[in-house]
Amino acid sequence: MNWIPRKSDALFAGSPITFETCRDTGKFRALQAEWDELFERANGEYFQSFEYCHGSLMAEHVDTRRKLHCIVGRRDGRLVVVWPLLASYRSCWKFAEPLAPLNQSPSDILVAPERDAAAIVEAAWRNAIATTRADVFELWHLRQTSLLHACLSHNGVTARAIAEYTPFSALRDVHDWDAYCRSRPARERNAPEYLKRRMAKQGKYAIQVIDPADERMLPLIEWFVVQKRKWAGDKATPSEWTFSDASPKLWSALLARRQSTPGMFRLFVLTLNGQPVAANIVAIASDTAYLVANTYDLDQKKLSPGTILVDECVKWAFEHRLDFDFGSGEQRYKTSWSAGEKYATSSLMVIATAWGQTGYMSKQFVKKAREGAMRVVSRVVRKADATAASD
Repeated sequence: MNWIPRKSDALFAGSPITFETCRDTGKFRALQAEWDELFERANGEYFQSFEYCHGSLMAEHVDTRRKLHCIVGRRDGRLVVVWPLLASYRSCWKFAEPLAPLNQSPSDILVAPERDAAAIVEAAWRNAIATTRADVFELWHLRQTSLLHACLSHNGVTARAIAEYTPFSALRDVHDWDAYCRSRPARERNAPEYLKRRMAKQGKYAIQVIDPADERMLPLIEWFVVQKRKWAGDKATPSEWTFSDASPKLWSALLARRQSTPGMFRLFVLTLNGQPVAANIVAIASDTAYLVANTYDLDQKKLSPGTILVDECVKWAFEHRLDFDFGSGEQRYKTSWSAGEKYATSSLMVIATAWGQTGYMSKQFVKKAREGAMRVVSRVVRKADATAASD
């Protein structure tokens, strides 16, 4: 069955929630209108939008082992919670993870701003455990202030919790752009206007937001993917997803379209003498612009094209009365703008069953045994080297 109705037995401030499990792509698409309405009502983040989740689903490999498992909850017929997941087996254990690309995208449950929102999230969590029958839930970059984080903190056995920070710039209350730039102490030596003047000496540069219907869109997406792969190779950054077919599929699904829906995605491009030298993918929600992905031409790195384009995206957000979220990580081009403004997230592995706990403990035992063996070998080698040197 593709739809499995279940009525929650949790205590709510309002009417009870009726849960359904969507495992069918057609049924999933049929959720778009009410999902978009919930997204707007809940002031959702880009990764909670139907557009992003559907694009991620369409980018999955046709033979993927990750199967759709979307938790849908309604109150009096109206959608109040949706949690799109993918379920798959790894060895003998079943995993559930957010419906997102395999690039550790941020995640969170989308819930209506009801008085009993925390109870709704708790009920959705219990429903997810019961219907996925997953041993392990794996979530990335979950806000520590979110209702889902609070729910997992006291309802699950957290085997792994990695604390991270996401820099942001609160721009909606900023009225003077030049004064704001001067207030960023880390930008004193490479102010935005200085970097642009330096680039102008090399030729004519231009910054554009590419229209979804622009015939250049698909070639620019291809350029973007190629540069991301070059960057990953140059930095020796392991990223199977970046080199997979899913990467260009996702960006094409998000960017090469005509509609302007909640959480819409835009491609910002910096060209020098007509050729692209940097590109950023930005998501625009109701009050925030998000830097989703960015890249630049490594051959032009001395001109700082990546920094210039991020600067322009921040300025664009300011002009449109939006805050700017730089995404997880504390790279200099992010922190130089945020000046200490950031929020905490956690990447979690939550054990949901005794079988999952057994598997995790077994893996930890093997890991520690291997590390112990390596230490013994290292001591033996050092002792042998010392003996040889004394001879």
